[in-house]
Amino acid sequence: MKIIDDKGKLFGLINYLDLIVLLIVLLLAGKFFILDNDENSKDFLKTQSDKEILLTYYVEGVKDISVSSVKEGDLFRDVETKNVLGEVMKVEVSQNKIQTSDRDGNVIYSEVPDRYDIMITLKCRGNISQKDIKVSNVDVQIGRSMLIESKLIRFMSVVHGIEYEI
Repeated sequence: MKIIDDKGKLFGLINYLDLIVLLIVLLLAGKFFILDNDENSKDFLKTQSDKEILLTYYVEGVKDISVSSVKEGDLFRDVETKNVLGEVMKVEVSQNKIQTSDRDGNVIYSEVPDRYDIMITLKCRGNISQKDIKVSNVDVQIGRSMLIESKLIRFMSVVHGIEYEI
């Protein structure tokens, strides 16, 4: 007895192409059945899509020309994905400081001349789920370093704050 006969049937019962299609349909049906019955999957599928999110980015040690190139209303995007993150709502600038010690060994903070720290708050739209927060398909977490850019400037920044309403 041949495995595939002259008509292309497996063991003389079913065509091998029909068997492949049948297996794919059964696998997909099983996948959806398992996904619908899993409690964790139900929580995962519960997302709050298209919510307003305020992201605060911290940029450290930039020159005054960089500070002056960030204005309210500018659009910033993620350099890696080129997706727009959001619009600048607020820019806070402070003098850059470094930690050092004095002659007695006490820790002091000294200002660095011509260097500034910037806190940039962006108004974004994103998806909030049980597992993550995504803005323009970019995962955002506090403490994550991100390369962001506007039409005038590019910064290496750290996500400093995330605010949203549930």
